[in-house]
Amino acid sequence: MFKLTLKSELINAALILFLLQAWTKNYHASSVAAIAIDTTSTLPPRLQDAVCRGLLARPRPDIYVLGTVHVGSESAEDVQTLIETVKPSTVVIEIPPSRLKRIRQNNNDRHKNPTAKDHLKIEPPKSGMINALRSLPALAAAGWSKGGIAGMLFSTVIVGSSLLKQSTTLNEEEKTLPRRNEFTAAIEAADKAGSTVIPADFEFEELITAVTQNVSPLGWIKLGINVLSETVGLRPIDPIKRRRNETMVQWAERRRDVLISRASKVHGEKMAPDLSRALVDDRDARFTKACIKVIKTTDINNQDESEGSAIIVCVIGLVHLDGVVNRLCAK
Repeated sequence: MFKLTLKSELINAALILFLLQAWTKNYHASSVAAIAIDTTSTLPPRLQDAVCRGLLARPRPDIYVLGTVHVGSESAEDVQTLIETVKPSTVVIEIPPSRLKRIRQNNNDRHKNPTAKDHLKIEPPKSGMINALRSLPALAAAGWSKGGIAGMLFSTVIVGSSLLKQSTTLNEEEKTLPRRNEFTAAIEAADKAGSTVIPADFEFEELITAVTQNVSPLGWIKLGINVLSETVGLRPIDPIKRRRNETMVQWAERRRDVLISRASKVHGEKMAPDLSRALVDDRDARFTKACIKVIKTTDINNQDESEGSAIIVCVIGLVHLDGVVNRLCAK
């Protein structure tokens, strides 16, 4: 009887060990499993919802990573709530240094000359179709000067077409789903909290150079063929794109899903792997490097003090969340 019981316990122990091993593999394979946040007591309901959606991760005890959606105002509310709740010492944001200066200036101007009762909640669209068209020559010139034909293709075909597409929905968005920029909200909340803001993204000119160095002429040709195939229905479209007859509200809600973001990333890797590497992977590494630099600096400054590590908040587009979280977990 004793032998039988011992044998059963050994089998159970082996089974538990196997399940633990499998769970550990999945833990490293997915950033959702890397979320280690006690949502029952430490975070308000809005942030608990962000965790459940896979938008908010805590890969290390001293850092929160928030994935945002560039439509509507939900992400702006998320980041404001997060900064007000955890009171970080540093906020790392997916913007270039030059944009930080402009955003702060705009914030100061709004505070001095408010034009609406709720001016801090809603930012009216700043450009339309005409302004988007006017920007094309400048984009083309910048692309040509930094990357020749490849740079001009990136600046006009990819960036320019994105601006034009956004301009077509500005009126609809203003009426049904007013836009509040999450990076503007993050800077405003960080400044109020006394947090240091780190703009971690490439400047536009640097991004042009990175793209032209990564994407070969053959890569541009393949991208053109794939886009054409997608347009005529021979290839599936990017799952993150707005569907036919989908309202702005429905589209924004669907985009607040990490699975949709992952599917969009996979789509981009298939459409143009070199371009995806430059626009997603290389920037993931850059955002991670900025966070690690802050962590190391904080550790050095606190090594002779009894206080624990300061909190860092990293605010990035949702497509970058997995890459940054997985890199931080590996450090």
